[in-house]
Amino acid sequence: MKKAILLMVPALMLAASAMAQCPGGGEKNIRIEKRIEKGGPGMEHEGRGQWWENPELAKEIGLSDEQIKKIDAMATAHRKEMIKTEADLKIANMDLQDLFDEAGNEGVVRKKAAEVSKLQEKMYNSRIEHRLAMNKVLTAEQQKKMKSMKHRQMKKVVIDKDCDGCGNK
Repeated sequence: MKKAILLMVPALMLAASAMAQCPGGGEKNIRIEKRIEKGGPGMEHEGRGQWWENPELAKEIGLSDEQIKKIDAMATAHRKEMIKTEADLKIANMDLQDLFDEAGNEGVVRKKAAEVSKLQEKMYNSRIEHRLAMNKVLTAEQQKKMKSMKHRQMKKVVIDKDCDGCGNK
């Protein structure tokens, strides 16, 4: 009897795991979008195309060529600023860690921690200001369309996390 139970437990576990798998073999639906190759500024962002560079999306929102150029220039300037600030933040964090390792003056540690905090705040505020500036380039109707598209995209991401849309995660 014990042998039968010992053999049944692994068999039941195997059956349960097989039933939990998706019909498509359990592989998650992974999407890789190709970048749009335009060769202009702002195309070097970690291999990803930007939303305003997508012709279908730009058309659906109703972006003009002038808006696209303006947004692209703003995004490039913002990325450059963020790269510099992020580098300064990483260096400040390294310096702070060194100060802790040296077990030195608490005042110096607090001063460096305040510098780190200011750099973090600068990055956060820069992101906010960038989004506000981007919104100013768009008309009220375009902003409304963007908001609607973001909601649709968020729903799509949730579905894509499911295994082949079968509902299992």
